[in-house]
Amino acid sequence: MNLSNLTSASEVARYNLTEYNIFNDIIQNQVVQALFCMIYTCIFVLGVFGNVLVCYVVGRNRAMQTVTNLFISNLALSDILLCILCVPFTPLYTFLGSWIFGSTLCHVVAFAQGTSVYISTLTLTSIAVDRFFVIVYPFKPRMKLATCTIIISCIWLFSVMVTLPYGVYTVLRADRRAFYCEEHWPSERVRQVYGGLTATLQFVLPFFIVTFCYVNVSLKLNDRARAKPGSKNSRREEADRDRKRRTNRMLIAMVTIFGVSWMPLTIVNLTNDLYMSTGRWEYFNLSFFVVHALAMSSTCYNPFLYAWLNENFRKEFKQGAKASRMGSFLHTSIAVVHHI
Repeated sequence: MNLSNLTSASEVARYNLTEYNIFNDIIQNQVVQALFCMIYTCIFVLGVFGNVLVCYVVGRNRAMQTVTNLFISNLALSDILLCILCVPFTPLYTFLGSWIFGSTLCHVVAFAQGTSVYISTLTLTSIAVDRFFVIVYPFKPRMKLATCTIIISCIWLFSVMVTLPYGVYTVLRADRRAFYCEEHWPSERVRQVYGGLTATLQFVLPFFIVTFCYVNVSLKLNDRARAKPGSKNSRREEADRDRKRRTNRMLIAMVTIFGVSWMPLTIVNLTNDLYMSTGRWEYFNLSFFVVHALAMSSTCYNPFLYAWLNENFRKEFKQGAKASRMGSFLHTSIAVVHHI
């Protein structure tokens, strides 16, 4: 079980159902399931709505189609895929105790889940690297849209390629009780190596790169603020200091949310990869769903951090909302006049 496998709690659920009485697993409690259903429903609605809104704002206005905004749109698209493919299937599979979606979806969902996670984390890393070069090296030429498009294409291609083994080795199996969508690797060693590699590429390496970039961006902004001439009491300098503080808080929030969202899931999955006995713990499934829901909640934070805090996004959304209301008003007025 690795970070790509976001439905993997059900493999442990199968073990629990065969080795223990079903009532020993707290995740089978109806109250607990109802609570998680509400949590996942909120994540699904907020994640899909927020990220679709980001794609809409960038798509409707050509002036908004900058390098940074294209990366943000790609992040929004990957988060939409996460919401659609991870949020419903993972809890349903475990709560039902059986894979009811067929053999094709067993392969497709598992493969698409891992791909979307890669796309999300690599896009977050690309945004951090882009901001690093823009702010730390402001006199170097800015990345062109064509280059940005190539990078996004490479992210998708790389994500598909490295997740392909997981899609191949996820199979549908059945016994007298139910159907199970689970991993079937050539050997335990191959599974562990792939799990470690996946955790490194999906979280560890991106986290260190994002942290390095944003720490240097923050330091650079501090240096610029101290280097500006003028009276310390001037309004302009005070406004610059406020803007610097807001930017620093946003950068800290980006790194913190990225780490807090994905680190617990990485630790839980790696622990289960290396020490399979952890799956026998009575509260393992509960722990998995807590950290899984936390990871999925990042799809709700990303539109706020990367888009809504951007003044241009807010202006475009407000203009789009006004235009939509005006169009609705004109349509109603025309209908009334036509009726008269």
